[in-house]
Amino acid sequence: MNFESTDENAFKKRIGFKGKLEDISIAVCKCFGFGSFVSNKLVTIGYEDFNFALQTEKGKFFVKVFADFRTLQECKRYVKIIEKALESNVATPKLLEAKNNHLQILNVKGKKLRLVAMDFIEGKTLFESKEKLADSEIRFLARQAAMINSMKIRPKFVYDHWAITNFLKEFGRAKKFLDSKDLEKILPLAKDFKLFEISKLPPCFVHGDLIKTNIMKDQNGKLWIIDFACANYCPRIQELAVMACNALFEQESKAKTEKNLEIALEEYQKNVPLAPKEIDALPIYIRFAHAMHVISATYSKRKKGINTPENEYFLEQGRAGLLQSSQ
Repeated sequence: MNFESTDENAFKKRIGFKGKLEDISIAVCKCFGFGSFVSNKLVTIGYEDFNFALQTEKGKFFVKVFADFRTLQECKRYVKIIEKALESNVATPKLLEAKNNHLQILNVKGKKLRLVAMDFIEGKTLFESKEKLADSEIRFLARQAAMINSMKIRPKFVYDHWAITNFLKEFGRAKKFLDSKDLEKILPLAKDFKLFEISKLPPCFVHGDLIKTNIMKDQNGKLWIIDFACANYCPRIQELAVMACNALFEQESKAKTEKNLEIALEEYQKNVPLAPKEIDALPIYIRFAHAMHVISATYSKRKKGINTPENEYFLEQGRAGLLQSSQ
């Protein structure tokens, strides 16, 4: 039985593929030695690559087919980052090999596809489950963030439309699409960002996207970090700010949001102490992060025509975060 999404064609445009998902699945099975194909299911969370779950006679696997806009070097960059994360004992799914390589280029129905296969985590993202983090889970994620930020790697820069460091550029192109109430809240932040001395903040390697769509909980209750596609060398507090604007954010309670961040900061600094200037800068940096969700989700919706529940979720989260942080 083949479990294909009705939205599959829209997702296949990302990789320029006109065949069936089953065609890719069978090619992956043959390449990686997964045995006979049983079923597949498109993973619709995410904005860029083409991801799906693959069931074979030997088990279940996760497959990421890189979007056409990514260069081969960017695909190799992604793989190297995951390899380094695994070496550093970060809780991320294991990459699987074929022909002594993780990255494979397969010709499927005349289309060259760049892809990787990973262990499948049986569970749901925090976005899917809508679960709130327990204090122990917040501490775990903070330790994971510290481990990631301690990785000795400086990959080639890739531009991320949602990254806080790109606030002014993204605000500039999205400004005309913003609702008047959103614009009223974000304009003062744009002025603050121009005066913000971001270059003076200590940089390091950051995942850059530790949000609920990239945090999974398996059936045993263990948390996993996925999708390093936005990883870059950025201000260190960017990791914590992104966590604070989503994974640690409690829309119904400012006090709970602040408590979650307090727990994360305490645990994080057991491993990576922050400089006083970083602590001082974190509140405004979190506001920038909330604003980026409004900016990028609005642009995706109004300009790109992306009307997914995921995009709407980030738009509303950003608005709620800006409101809460101003109280």
